Amino acid sequence: MLFNHIIEDADRCGNLLSSSRTRAELSRKTMSMALGVSESTIKAWENGQGSPTLYGILEWFRTVGESPFRPMLDFFWPDVFAGLTAKNTDDEIREAGRFYFAKVAGPKEIQKLHYLIFGKHGSEWSGLLDMACAHIHTSLNSRYRVAEIIQVSYEMSAANGLALKPPEIEANRPLLLSAIAAAKEASVFSAKNGYAICFSNTDTSAMLARARMDSGATQEELAKALGKTQQTIQKWETNYNPSFLDVCTWFRVLNMPAWTYIHCMLYPAERLTFLEGDEKRRREVVDHLASAGSAELRKLFYLVAGTHGSNWLAVLEMMFEHICSPLAQRVISARSVLIGYQLEKGNRQLLETDHIMPDIENLNRCIALGTEAAKKGLPAYKMTV
Repeated sequence: MLFNHIIEDADRCGNLLSSSRTRAELSRKTMSMALGVSESTIKAWENGQGSPTLYGILEWFRTVGESPFRPMLDFFWPDVFAGLTAKNTDDEIREAGRFYFAKVAGPKEIQKLHYLIFGKHGSEWSGLLDMACAHIHTSLNSRYRVAEIIQVSYEMSAANGLALKPPEIEANRPLLLSAIAAAKEASVFSAKNGYAICFSNTDTSAMLARARMDSGATQEELAKALGKTQQTIQKWETNYNPSFLDVCTWFRVLNMPAWTYIHCMLYPAERLTFLEGDEKRRREVVDHLASAGSAELRKLFYLVAGTHGSNWLAVLEMMFEHICSPLAQRVISARSVLIGYQLEKGNRQLLETDHIMPDIENLNRCIALGTEAAKKGLPAYKMTV
């Protein structure tokens, strides 16, 4: 049974690599030069014969100019996400969203989305959703510039004690700064619409050791299950950088969620476990999605799993820092998004991936209400029925 899973993982990984390279219209020679391996190695990986390391996977997507977030969802949960597009029914997209936020999303991620939807920050969730949707339909050049505006606005507000401080939720500025830098580099050196954040914290050995200890398995037990020696397991847990497929096999034998540990390794601000308050927020987000209308559902699906090229967690962080800034600053940022969207629409530069478009009329209405409230010195605005 384990052998069958290993073959399936290898095939999916090979398809993931080859399809992303093909979409980017890059040759195997280009990939071999970028990753420092031979063309025959690239061919072997794409045919399911071995794989890069976890860091090599991230470098692969950085080279093709694509966020690895959606491909990773397709890899780890093919029955839920693989092939899912806007052409699917509302029920299918709703179920995928329910699965993602109930089973995949981390506690800090849930905290921030919950605050966007339900928090007393003074902005309407519908307007924030349309703003984010408009933002990721613009070119990468426009996206990173707007993200810089929002990040600097938040930084200045926080320094002057004017930023909102939601209980138990902290901004992850390093994440947003890394995404901005990656997007800027991608927009300058390629014609791609996506980027992959370059992560320096990829201590795979420490991650493997932690997962084994969390599972309660001994090195001897794991060695037997993997068909390895105990000395090999010790090596893997100290100074070894295994292939991505080896990592997947390790977690499969332990019956532990590989993506949860990988996620926490790449995003150190995240936590492995949900606390009581986190579980309550998660249930409320999932319940909200269960009753959300088709338009809201599809926009959020597009933000999380669309092929727009931005990192979903970075977009979420950007929106969180946006609503923690004073209302006047929020109006300026939202107008920047709207102007960029309208200019690129006029120049036919907008991304129309999956044809899930923002409600610009609603965004305009929220900006107008926010502007009037800000002129009166109010911290919030309310939509009128």
